[in-house]
Amino acid sequence: MKISEIIGKRVLDKAGKEGYVFSVQADGNALYLVCADESEREFEVRWDNVLNFGDSIIYETRGEKAEKKYALRLGRACYGLKGNFLGRLENCTVAGGKIKTAKIGKKNYPAEALVWGDVILVKEFRKLNGDVIKNGERIFKKGSPVTDELLEEAAAAGEYVQTTLKSL
Repeated sequence: MKISEIIGKRVLDKAGKEGYVFSVQADGNALYLVCADESEREFEVRWDNVLNFGDSIIYETRGEKAEKKYALRLGRACYGLKGNFLGRLENCTVAGGKIKTAKIGKKNYPAEALVWGDVILVKEFRKLNGDVIKNGERIFKKGSPVTDELLEEAAAAGEYVQTTLKSL
């Protein structure tokens, strides 16, 4: 799911409260939908509390609020660690309640490579230099970012060493 698909959607609480999403924020471990009701009073909905993402977002109120959050504001400037401008945040892909990738300009970057703040800094990250193949089948494509999740999948497939070597 993409963040741009959520902004502006109607939200409904099982208890009857309703409003619309105007922002998405994160605290590193959890995502929050920032919403407003018809009187423009703000409220938050924790991503884990959403029951259904359809034409309207159905949620239930439970859980704690995050203390330190950053906004996933589309259009935010993004820079490399050497100060080079990479583009603007076009979109974020979310799966399992966590940010997986961010589209900056025309490229996608893994969430592990991003440092969020007033601007977004993109750290160096490794990519696979070749396909990872097991029993004649391609497990991972050349150019895939080497993330913690990819390494866990490689270990489960018994190809951790091959994957690591092809990322050097």
